Amino acid sequence: MSSASTRAGGQGLVLGRIGGAPVVIAPTSVLLGLLIAATWFPALWRSMYGYGLAQVLGVVAGTVLGVALSVLLHELAHGLSGTALGRRPTRYELYLWGGRTSFRPLSAQEGWRPWKDVVTSLSGPAANLALWLVGRWLGTSVGMPYPLDLLVWALTWVNLALAVFNVLPALPLDGGHALAALVEQVSGRARTGQRVAAWCGLVVVAGIAWTWLVRPLLLLGRRPESLSLVLALMVAWPLAQTSWTLLGLGRGSRAAAGLDLRTLAREVQALPASAPLTQVRQVLDDGVGVVVVVDGSQLLGTIDAAGLAQLGGVEESVAPAAAVCTALPPAAVTGEVTGPAAAQALARARQVSRWLLLVEAGSLRGAVPTGAR
Repeated sequence: MSSASTRAGGQGLVLGRIGGAPVVIAPTSVLLGLLIAATWFPALWRSMYGYGLAQVLGVVAGTVLGVALSVLLHELAHGLSGTALGRRPTRYELYLWGGRTSFRPLSAQEGWRPWKDVVTSLSGPAANLALWLVGRWLGTSVGMPYPLDLLVWALTWVNLALAVFNVLPALPLDGGHALAALVEQVSGRARTGQRVAAWCGLVVVAGIAWTWLVRPLLLLGRRPESLSLVLALMVAWPLAQTSWTLLGLGRGSRAAAGLDLRTLAREVQALPASAPLTQVRQVLDDGVGVVVVVDGSQLLGTIDAAGLAQLGGVEESVAPAAAVCTALPPAAVTGEVTGPAAAQALARARQVSRWLLLVEAGSLRGAVPTGAR
């Protein structure tokens, strides 16, 4: 569906669509590009002695774009493997420190099994590993001008770093998702898989703290570099936060462990994209919390009472629901309805939507108000 038919439901620049799924660049991606440029430029300036500023900046720009392309190919590998196994992606997003591929929720009744999550999760790092091998071959077998050689060398090692980092057994990294799914496949218990991955995540965080903070101070007798500390904090914080929440540590986490979104859900009703707004208003007046606008099996967006009140002078008898519905971002749909995972889903949805739609066994079960305005 074109952006003209709905109002914006999330942040980011839509570059286009691949297989029907939008490719979105979040504003935080700019921060990553600036960080790469700021750290790479001084080293290049020293290494490319005798070359002009334009050539140095060209390598810097090529590196930034190459990293973005590497992350995109990583996410496309997730989408391709998921599609091959029966679950199509709904959105690709690039943001600070990486990307995310969102899929339509599927249940075991629809043929989805944990081992497929293992394959889907590891396909991204596998793509980066393949790019590393290609880069190694280019660097050793193909003669290139020095600036181009530097660019290939940098992107080669960036892809190796992406592959290694993402297979670490810590959530929300690919390795953590793969480990959780593998444990679930063996044990039959999804919660056990999440707890195992969460404990492994805390071990990874401890390893990061040892490498970048404790070891330099205690064994090497020197202060850690400021940039290294910043990078370590930015990497370790989301891993620690995710693990802490999933393990139910802390007062808020214990409360999240007992959360059941189904007890908070309001009734929803699906209407076709062509339904007039008069029909939408009637459904909402009958007590339904939110109307979900659909086009076949595709969820287009939502309309609630607050949204209708903002429309102003629209002729409701002729205006179709698809023309005014608020676009439904992937974060506003979840198959997680209980425990810490449900609490995280609600927190993510609060950033982009007034409603979080609950999906169980492939069916829409209700919608939880997020508290967003």
